[in-house]
Amino acid sequence: MSRAFFRKALVVATLAAPGFLTLAAPAYAQAGSVTMIAPFAAGGPTDVGARALADAMGRSMKTPVVVENIGGAGGNIGAARAARANPDGTTLLYTNISLAISPALYDQLAYDPARDFAAVGVTNFATTMLLARKDLPVRDVGEFIAFAKAKGLGVLMGNTGPGGPSDLCARLIMRAIGAQFTLVSYKGTGPAMTDLIAGRLDVMCDSVVTAAAQTRAGTVKALGVTGTKRSIFQPDTPTLDEQGLKGVDYKVWSGLFAPRKTPEDALDRVHAGFVAALADPDFRAVAEKLGQEIPSGDLISRAGADAFLRDEIALWGPLLKNAGPDAGKP
Repeated sequence: MSRAFFRKALVVATLAAPGFLTLAAPAYAQAGSVTMIAPFAAGGPTDVGARALADAMGRSMKTPVVVENIGGAGGNIGAARAARANPDGTTLLYTNISLAISPALYDQLAYDPARDFAAVGVTNFATTMLLARKDLPVRDVGEFIAFAKAKGLGVLMGNTGPGGPSDLCARLIMRAIGAQFTLVSYKGTGPAMTDLIAGRLDVMCDSVVTAAAQTRAGTVKALGVTGTKRSIFQPDTPTLDEQGLKGVDYKVWSGLFAPRKTPEDALDRVHAGFVAALADPDFRAVAEKLGQEIPSGDLISRAGADAFLRDEIALWGPLLKNAGPDAGKP
């Protein structure tokens, strides 16, 4: 999980990817269609979201929008393909927060997220919660902050390895509190939740929707939501921010992007289709099933989404620069 490992994995996966030497060639599903690259395997949340958005945009634009899965290297193979596609509005990239964290995890990328992509908009986001074992001797976030500062590395926090959603959440919380915890890595949030319930971990972050059953059953404590607004899926749980822990506005987001040199008229057409798709009942139903909220305001504007991507890159770079097996230790 070191930077050297990430770099080697990226080079090997990139060289092995079909069509690596012809990245500039766009992938057309059929004449007159738009290709939406999803840089992860079929069946996962990013792929499901991409297909729902593609269907909705296709209806709005009256143009077939076809999803093409190009997985590998943490989303970087597909992102590189999209970055080098013909910038004419017929190739788009639907990806997630990995676009912002890849510059920190990989020493060498075949693209630059901020330079090579024009944002169309943020499509959806999932909020997370800071959870604690049920017998942790704290009643609220204020008491947890005091507990964490006193215990330091004695706090055992579950995560899914460097760059994973729960790891990103953990790093923001440690920075906000000003303490370093011992990060215990798992292959998924399921095993981590099992250990949290059993009392073998002190805290962890997990999706509001995924954790809802456990918090309602009382097997774990919900200390707060990691955003500046309460989640629509669990509105009775206060945010960390409103409890005094600032700087943890964390969401797992997805967004739509186009090659940077795509003409303005083509981007305008795609953006109009994108905005219409966000209001599509079928798309919103899929997002709700995935536990995702639909953004509004600046995040669905082109300029606002561009600024958001740059802010995310600037945020995660310093926090992930030492990512590896010893991440989280001083």
